Amino acid sequence: MMNASQRLYLAILLSFEVALTRSLTLNLALFVLFFSLLLFQKVSIKRWMTYLAVATLPTLGTFWSFYLFGVGDLASRTHFGLVMGSRILLFILISAWLNNSVTPTVLLQFLQQNLKLSATFTYGILAALNFVPRFKEAFKSIQAAGLMRGEVLTWYTPSLYFKAIVQSINWSEMMAMAMTAHGFQEGASRSALKSYPYQKAGFVMIGALLISTFVLLKYSSF
Repeated sequence: MMNASQRLYLAILLSFEVALTRSLTLNLALFVLFFSLLLFQKVSIKRWMTYLAVATLPTLGTFWSFYLFGVGDLASRTHFGLVMGSRILLFILISAWLNNSVTPTVLLQFLQQNLKLSATFTYGILAALNFVPRFKEAFKSIQAAGLMRGEVLTWYTPSLYFKAIVQSINWSEMMAMAMTAHGFQEGASRSALKSYPYQKAGFVMIGALLISTFVLLKYSSF
């Protein structure tokens, strides 16, 4: 129903709305919504455990901070602590929903067409994402080469990162030459292999959800 760009718009708009309001009812309603969407996406148990591990400490820490050191009586401190704690948890759920519904590569392609992002910027980010596995292999190769010379390069050794930076500079030059060889020119108009238009139904869903949250905010007391 919504394309990748519209999913990003929805995540950003809801995040701003949650950040600018203090409604526990809204946070709980959106929590149920995005929790249900994650269940519908059939997220693996391993990812659920990762989300839980990431969310537990900041959520509990935020709640107890406002509960113990907030201003006001016990009820107001409890309410504000629950609002702030559920806000952290909700941000993580929204990010998880967006991450599971669209890949970074597809999202960048959508944004390039829908928001007219610079092709240079888009392809630069795509190149960086695709080089991440090669960076891991490069670190292992540099460490292995160091061991052959009797030099132990651990993750906190500055020379390890210096060698990796030098190698990444060489890769960037090779990438620039390859893009030029394939006819890429900065600022030139480019055709697209696949078109990613906006979905009208997606904007209807975004509008309906935002109106529902505004109504919920107006009539909720907590």
